[in-house]
Amino acid sequence: MRVAAIDIGSNSIRLTIVDVPVAGRRVTRDEERAFARLGHGVLETGRLSDEAMDVALAALDRMVRLAREREATHMRAVATAAVRQASNGAAFVERVRNETGLEIEVISSEHEGRLVLLSAVDGLAIQGELAVVDIGGGSVEVVRGSGAQVDSVVSMPLGAVVLADQFGGEDPLSKGGHRRLVKHVRETLSNSLSDTSKPQALVGSGGTVTTLATMIAAVRDMPLAGVHGLGIAARELSDLRSVLVGSTARERGRMKGLSQGRIDLIVPGVVVLDEVVKVLGAPSLTVNARGMREGIVLEVVERERGTLPLADRMRSVRELGGRYRYDVPHAEQVRRLALQLFDGLVPEFGLLPDDRPLLEAAALLHDVGYHVAYESHHKHSFHLISHADLPGFTAAETRIIAAVARYHKGSLPRPRHEAVQGFDDDELALVSRLAAILRLADGLDRSQGQRIRSVTASREGTSLVLRVEGQPPLDIEIEGALRKADLAESAWNVSVEIMGMSGGD
Repeated sequence: MRVAAIDIGSNSIRLTIVDVPVAGRRVTRDEERAFARLGHGVLETGRLSDEAMDVALAALDRMVRLAREREATHMRAVATAAVRQASNGAAFVERVRNETGLEIEVISSEHEGRLVLLSAVDGLAIQGELAVVDIGGGSVEVVRGSGAQVDSVVSMPLGAVVLADQFGGEDPLSKGGHRRLVKHVRETLSNSLSDTSKPQALVGSGGTVTTLATMIAAVRDMPLAGVHGLGIAARELSDLRSVLVGSTARERGRMKGLSQGRIDLIVPGVVVLDEVVKVLGAPSLTVNARGMREGIVLEVVERERGTLPLADRMRSVRELGGRYRYDVPHAEQVRRLALQLFDGLVPEFGLLPDDRPLLEAAALLHDVGYHVAYESHHKHSFHLISHADLPGFTAAETRIIAAVARYHKGSLPRPRHEAVQGFDDDELALVSRLAAILRLADGLDRSQGQRIRSVTASREGTSLVLRVEGQPPLDIEIEGALRKADLAESAWNVSVEIMGMSGGD
């Protein structure tokens, strides 16, 4: 299937064209965006303006033709708050049908919430309960659920375009204007959100969220391929809010990460997001940059095939390795040994269960740099992984995976190295610990003959003792691991000893 998904929002219209194989990861083939501002003035007049409809129609015509040129097998367009609420929304839908042949599905806020939830769960591989705050141009949805199951959807007229219409016009926003905006947002949240319990995980989506994430990433000076999966601390969001609320439009126009199309929308947007995070008591939120379009794609597949193709993290890792023609037997052997070592070292050596998938992914991908060149292949692995799309892993996690893979050989991690730029002390320590395990596991397959069947690890005094069992001779594997024990000895202040034992099948 090649699915063209069109999200017709109150501020922008977005197209994504995605290939969806029966088995394997989805691949984005094209994207297109237009700022039509369909929601502008709807709260005041109750109607879509003629100018906005003309802009939207022209954009949709381009997108439909693009999807046909790209030979999309399925095309689905979904409209949300602006078209849903406008008295002439149905007339706009009919006009689009007559002039472009595109059928627009105007969905309810509850249906919108499901698409937002599906996108978050799939794109971030979140397990268990979560809440998603989706800030659009016309409305804000707060969705609670678990997996693909929606528990509740609360839709509020707090979209960035709506609030800009109500409280815009001042440059910069006056203290009185800010107080009125905050009062309106807080009263709306208080009247609408009955469940304000802290969620296990909070996800943010929509153009406002991704723009704020891009701005925060620029402040951090953190090299990222994108902001999908980026974690934003509540404190960072509040700090950015203070800067934006006191800024002029000209000042905002010079801020890194803020597009011209959002200069007048970002102030009400950051106020809403910050207030929602505070009401829910969340210490942070994770960015889902794929938005509702991904949910549209998932529903198209569900309707066609009868099942939701939710992301399998390690399948996507292996498919990335396959694209770079990695050595599968060696990668799988290193993965198996690394996980055995990890399981033996938790929790005594400062490791957490949530760190395990990061090590597993790094072990599978540590040698993909051979695709570029043998020399410095560990550094090439870092660059290939750090710029890869790994569904189910956050942007920060992908960077950690890339850094761990980079240090499977060569020098030990140093703060000045490109691979760990922007990491705090805890992240640098995690990279060192996981890379220490990866180095040992890689050394234990030095011959790449998969001779080691099992390895156990235990601390004995000031020594970390590894007991390996396999098919003799094991001297090449043991010597290989000892040569790469330097990071383990440094990270945990131990000496590494390896004892070999033969074992039958």
